[in-house]
Parts: sequence; C-alpha cells; structure tokens
Amino acid sequence: MPGIRGIVKTWLWIEEWWNRHARYRDLYRQLDAWRDDFKARSAWVDALTDDELEEMQQRLADCIEAIQGTAGEASEPPGGAS
Repeated sequence: MPGIRGIVKTWLWIEEWWNRHARYRDLYRQLDAWRDDFKARSAWVDALTDDELEEMQQRLADCIEAIQGTAGEASEPPGGAS
C-alpha cells in the first residue's frame, strides 16, 4: 500500500493535469468559436465564380502596386526635414 506521500504526490499530479486540461479546453472552445465566426464571415468567397475571383485578384494586385508606388514617395519627409 502506498504511503501518504505517494498518495499526495499522485493527487497533486492529477490536480495539475486536470487544471491544464480545463485551461486548454477553454482555449479550444474559444478557437472553435473564432473559426466558426471566420467561416461565417468568409462564406461569400465560396460563392464567387472563377471570373469574379480573377477580377478580384487583379484589382487586389492593382491596389498593392499603387500602394507600393506611393510608399517610395512617402518615405522621405517633405522639405528635407529629418
């Protein structure tokens, strides 16, 4: 029969394991909620046709190109002040 120390050590190990389990269970519930919310917000993308997706990608590429073009101009302060 295990001594009182063995029982206490086992009990503490079980308590620590349960606390970790409960903490991660809440985390996974939160992640599942975020995942469901993301799927609900992005469901409209699945309904797009191939032509609509191509047009969207082209417009996005145009926007990125325009932003990169203006980024070089904005990197220097006006009037040469530093």
